[in-house]
Amino acid sequence: MARLLQAPGFTLRQRLVSGGAWAFAGKVFTALAQLVSTALLARLLSPQDMGAYFLAYSLVTVGSMMGTAGVGQAGVRFVAQSIGLKQYGRIRRVVGMVVIAGVLGSSAVGFAYLLLGPVMGREFFSAPALVATTGLVAGWLTVTSLQYLLADAFRGFHDIRLTFVFGGSVSGGGFLAGTLVIVGLSLVLFLRGQSTLSFVVSLAAASGLTSALLAGWALRRKVASLPQDDSNHKPVALGGLLRVALPLLVTQLTVAALAQSDIWILGAFRPQKELALYGAAARVVLLVAMPLQMANLVVEPLIAEMYAQGRKQALERTARAAGTLAGIPALLGVAGLILLGGPILGSLYGEYYREGATVLALLSLGQLVKVWTGPCQATLGMSGNQSILMIITVVSATITVVAGLAVVGRYGATGVAVTAAGGIALQNLSAWLVARFATGMWTHIWPTSLPRLLKEAVKGNDREHRA
Repeated sequence: MARLLQAPGFTLRQRLVSGGAWAFAGKVFTALAQLVSTALLARLLSPQDMGAYFLAYSLVTVGSMMGTAGVGQAGVRFVAQSIGLKQYGRIRRVVGMVVIAGVLGSSAVGFAYLLLGPVMGREFFSAPALVATTGLVAGWLTVTSLQYLLADAFRGFHDIRLTFVFGGSVSGGGFLAGTLVIVGLSLVLFLRGQSTLSFVVSLAAASGLTSALLAGWALRRKVASLPQDDSNHKPVALGGLLRVALPLLVTQLTVAALAQSDIWILGAFRPQKELALYGAAARVVLLVAMPLQMANLVVEPLIAEMYAQGRKQALERTARAAGTLAGIPALLGVAGLILLGGPILGSLYGEYYREGATVLALLSLGQLVKVWTGPCQATLGMSGNQSILMIITVVSATITVVAGLAVVGRYGATGVAVTAAGGIALQNLSAWLVARFATGMWTHIWPTSLPRLLKEAVKGNDREHRA
């Protein structure tokens, strides 16, 4: 690791190519793992239990974000900045604070769900299966939070390879956990042909724990390999870390709540069989946003590093090139999901799920806007404008939730899909405009300009590196 950080020939182009390759592999695997695991679950669980699973998944998604206390993304920023300034002692301190705060936060949120989970499952969602698995979901939530935290730590080191192996998404997240889940579900389908929600949640929690333990060991070795640093530099205090982390935490939680609010609204007001249709379509639509997620994995630490160095022109070229490259497959994906949504859902999950084609098309349009605006949210969050991003996200989420509650009774899953897609579009268009005014940089994609953007990014960044 030390040789990698110090090597003079390790150009930005090489980092983009290497990181992009691992990000591509990771996101392709994650998307395929999510599809495969959901397809297996649709054949192992009844539609009723499938709806309860999607509720558990959504609660784990939001709860695990809360458990990181925002220090994961703050750590990405501080570690990447310190690498650019060769302040290795500062990196050690930041990583230590991030891990301690994350472990405490994960444990606290898991315990809170253990206490409040039965009330939520019984009074709000009317889901007995969710209430029966409260303890298992609390464990799943805790280990997933640790996975998110450790994956962010590796991203700060620009190590997308280990982010891929140990990544923190709760379904198919990271090569190790995703593989364990798929193998376990496949064996159950082959041997028994059916399963229970308790077993599925237990399998997800055990796979996540295995991944988190190995990730912690790998991070310890990475930090130990850093060069010794006796230079004088301003250390990062816990208060400084939290001042960056808390707005990012609010933003992360609001983004996660915005993404899961449709599931919660349907779970509270509609039958769980209808929720199963919606959740299956939502899983497929993640394929549309996958290219942008790959770009963000690579670009986020670069934004923090290059913005701190004052290289704004090079940063804009790099961000727009990465976003444009990610947008082309997204356009093709949206077209495919709109035209062939029914057959795709039916072949993946069974004939019952073909009815979710309209929901799939609507959600795809919302993701298309997100991809077109490029890494606008990452640009705000990694350039010191996290408070502005927090305000945008909170306002967008509030409007989306209110609209969803207004339409769910009359229009069901279709109405909720319209409000969810509109909320994503509102949030990203707002962040795109504000990023321009706050940083002076555009982030949107433009496919016809991709060759020029790539040429300028490569030549300009390599020229700055040699200088």
